[in-house]
Amino acid sequence: MGKKKIIKIDTFNPYENRFPNRKLITRDTLLLVKHLRTEGYEVAIEPDNGLPVQYLYKKGIAEFFADPIIITLINIPITILTNIISNQIQKLLDKKEKVSKENINIKIDNSTRTYNYLGEPQDTNNHKLINKRRKELKDGFDKCFEIKSPYEDLPTPVFLEHKPKIVGWCWLWSDDEGLKSKMIINDKVVKRRISQNRLNGLSVTGIATKTECSICKSDFVECKHIPAKKYKGKKCFNTIMETDYVETSIVKEPINSQCLINHK
Repeated sequence: MGKKKIIKIDTFNPYENRFPNRKLITRDTLLLVKHLRTEGYEVAIEPDNGLPVQYLYKKGIAEFFADPIIITLINIPITILTNIISNQIQKLLDKKEKVSKENINIKIDNSTRTYNYLGEPQDTNNHKLINKRRKELKDGFDKCFEIKSPYEDLPTPVFLEHKPKIVGWCWLWSDDEGLKSKMIINDKVVKRRISQNRLNGLSVTGIATKTECSICKSDFVECKHIPAKKYKGKKCFNTIMETDYVETSIVKEPINSQCLINHK
């Protein structure tokens, strides 16, 4: 009997202070997990603590794998994984989306060395740097979410490029036209950049807590169906049934050209 082959992917919750006890992966990571499972690989989402897996989405951010991901291969050659990832990423590059290869860290068993999705060795300190960056991010958001909004009707913080620094406050809601936001920007530098049209986009971070696959009608996080792929002539798509909105960010380059600031 051969050794068990498994791919481990870790989770990270930068919003633990406001949304505790969440087992979170990004939407990019979820799509990778689906592709790997479709290829027949066993994928474990760490830690194995019994919590359901939920995914983070950032509508408006253009970079694929903007948040770092740590993958550990157990008894699986690295070339297999890098071929799968690079093929998927090449499709994104054809669409001119950005990819940060340094944020995809692949480890072999218990080795401390990491590789990017091309199979190239990363700097030996890269893994430590990512853990440090994650801690700084979590600590920063912890402090931000302890701050109470000075506006009764604007309870949600507004950040700059999803970094843990509050630049304003907003109220989020959705209607038949889509997601909308009313906000006040307090940061003078950000206000000036908006008025100069150097910052004109919006991006919303949310946690998808309940999802449904259009093909199998089950939890999109758990099923193997891949969005935009056709199954018996029907295109797969994911419907977010329930969500927790985390924050709104002002961004320089929104992926959706209609996700813009209408300022007064």
